[in-house]
Amino acid sequence: MSWYGIDAVDRAFSRTRKALFEPFDFWKWVKLAIIIFFVGGIGYNYEGSGTNYRTGSEDLGNNFPNIEPGRISDLPSGTSGFGLNYVQSISPLAIIAAVIVFLLILALIFSYISSVMEFVFVESLVKNEVFFWAYSKKFMGKGFNLLLVRLAIALIFLVLFALALLPFIPIILKESSDFSFPLLIGGLFWFFAAVILLALLGAVVNSFLSLAIPLVIYRETGILSAFRMVYGNFRKSWQQILVYWFIRFLLGIGVTILAVVLFGLLVLALIIAFLIIDGIVYFLFSTFISEPLNWILLIPFVIVELLLIFATLMLLSVPLAVFMKYHLLSFLEAWFADANIPFFDELPGGSETGIGTELSESISSGSELVESTPGGSESGGLESGESKSGELKPGESEADESAPVGSEKAEGAEI
Repeated sequence: MSWYGIDAVDRAFSRTRKALFEPFDFWKWVKLAIIIFFVGGIGYNYEGSGTNYRTGSEDLGNNFPNIEPGRISDLPSGTSGFGLNYVQSISPLAIIAAVIVFLLILALIFSYISSVMEFVFVESLVKNEVFFWAYSKKFMGKGFNLLLVRLAIALIFLVLFALALLPFIPIILKESSDFSFPLLIGGLFWFFAAVILLALLGAVVNSFLSLAIPLVIYRETGILSAFRMVYGNFRKSWQQILVYWFIRFLLGIGVTILAVVLFGLLVLALIIAFLIIDGIVYFLFSTFISEPLNWILLIPFVIVELLLIFATLMLLSVPLAVFMKYHLLSFLEAWFADANIPFFDELPGGSETGIGTELSESISSGSELVESTPGGSESGGLESGESKSGELKPGESEADESAPVGSEKAEGAEI
């Protein structure tokens, strides 16, 4: 018995080499880097700075100008007292709520783009052709459905987390001066246990969802139907999935270590090179421009250098991300029968397990039965003793001809 998760490593290496280096296409790398950035590179923290600006009477001091009674100075001609009262009446909570809503909308937009890029990434690697805008337009609907499923899953996990903390809510709300150290330790243990269990469950669901995305494309089905297919196949061959998860865990550790080493060395080399360049530019500026202005002129150079470092790191991450995705696709191709993934290179041999195997066998056996039945096809009718004109041979009768037909039909009924 072969383990598909292990076999998929060699296929992933081979396909990564063919897709990225045979031949090398710089613009293909750039487009893949953009796709990878939107798929998994959106890690920004959409929170405020956390700084509270409070001004009391002691902070104002005597900074206000003297205002004579009945007269307001230094205000535009169109400004009225009603406008000032309206501005002052805006609650800080309303401003915070508006900012939170704006950030949530922005996060939803990026999440939708990430969901669409999931399909674009799979299609680009399977066909070994990257058409960014064409694939994005093609999978806008599927990406929206994936976004809805992810939001529903996130809501379910949030409810589960709230239910896990439900027993501690009365204890937290209870006002008591007594400090119970064992209760605190037990609460922390329960909290971390709930977080770990939900994290493991989320990893399993996310793995099933990742395996379902190619099925949505190439089986032409919905995301929930594809998820049920993956889960049904997991119930029949769960050993393969366990080995696959273990191999993915090891590959993830190896890829992370390799990325840290490569990224660290590259960033260090670029920083040293850019510091040398900035030092030369600074001395050139200092000979012609005064001290404050030359630092200001260095700001565009620093921004360009930071962008170059970021772009270089994204390009360097392309082979790692492509290899991991090819490993997933190669495993799915071997593990799930009738996955119908049209790879740019054909996989030698066929799948052994998976949903659809029994259905394919029944269909093939039924077609063989029809071919063996006289009259079922043109060749079958000729083998039963009929001539091309449909006449019987001498010495045969209609009853003799019908006898074997009936017997074969009876055998077909028993099958």
